[in-house]
Amino acid sequence: MRLAIRWLTAAALAGVCLTVWGADIARNRVEAQSAGKPTVIKRIYTGTDGLSHVEDIPLTMDTKLEKIASVEVRVGTPGRFSDWHVGPQRQYIINLSGSGQLEVAEGKVDLPAGSMEFIDDLTGKGHTTRITSSENRVSIWLKFEDQKQRVGPLGAAATSAKR
Repeated sequence: MRLAIRWLTAAALAGVCLTVWGADIARNRVEAQSAGKPTVIKRIYTGTDGLSHVEDIPLTMDTKLEKIASVEVRVGTPGRFSDWHVGPQRQYIINLSGSGQLEVAEGKVDLPAGSMEFIDDLTGKGHTTRITSSENRVSIWLKFEDQKQRVGPLGAAATSAKR
């Protein structure tokens, strides 16, 4: 009887160790996959063609952010749609919950919870905005101190230029 208990205890301990080891391998695999995908902010800007475009700006430790003049919290209801319009001001929009979608010259841009936008299309045709989730879209609007619009893509200059 004692021998059977010892074997069962050893088998249970081995099973726990294998389970923990397997979970550790799976976690490391997920971390490795997500490490290859940079965090980006989607910049919506007016191009030289007068249309709104989107570019992904990778965020790193060296990214220079805009100085903020004011902060607002906005709540949009499901199904809300704003037809073609330009940004009301240069600002960051951080989506806390719910999801949205913009339409620009390239097509539709999904904005899930946790996404970040850099609004810089103050002139031209503009973009559309739609709330696509069945829940309210809650976002934080961070108005820039510097309201001088930058036409065209920033590209590599976005992360290295001090604004």
